[in-house]
Amino acid sequence: MLKLRSVDLTVTAILLAIGIAQFVGGFTMDRLEVRRIHPASIPGLLPMILGIAITIVAGLQLWGLMRSKGNDDGAHVSGLIDRAELLKLLGLIAICAAYALVLVGRIHFWAASSLFVASFVIIFEFSSGMSRRALFLMVARAVIIAVVFGGALSYLFEDLFLVRLP
Repeated sequence: MLKLRSVDLTVTAILLAIGIAQFVGGFTMDRLEVRRIHPASIPGLLPMILGIAITIVAGLQLWGLMRSKGNDDGAHVSGLIDRAELLKLLGLIAICAAYALVLVGRIHFWAASSLFVASFVIIFEFSSGMSRRALFLMVARAVIIAVVFGGALSYLFEDLFLVRLP
């Protein structure tokens, strides 16, 4: 019998559903061939690509969960989410809401995205038993990843896709 962490399996199933739905939604969007627009510039192209990417990542996550056959720390599927996982999930919901409702539109997009990514990494990498050195390295890594991601995301949308960002 496989011992899977219930939160990981639930999130993976949700991501699989979102990825598939996003691909189908992008595929069924209206085409602009009537206006003699090149087929590669269909409005649903980006949602389709993102749907495929989300589905692949969720599939890899599911494959990894099935291969791991449980956790080395003795965690079992109990149908319940333990307190630490629940706090991380609530933290994720809070930073998603803060990003969408407070940050985007009030500060530059790359800064908002960088803050979101740094917060995400810190929330999910933090452990109460971390040494000061490990904590410093984790925060430094989160900041580096966030700045690179925020800059790359802004460049991608503003300069390559020519989308005006808030």
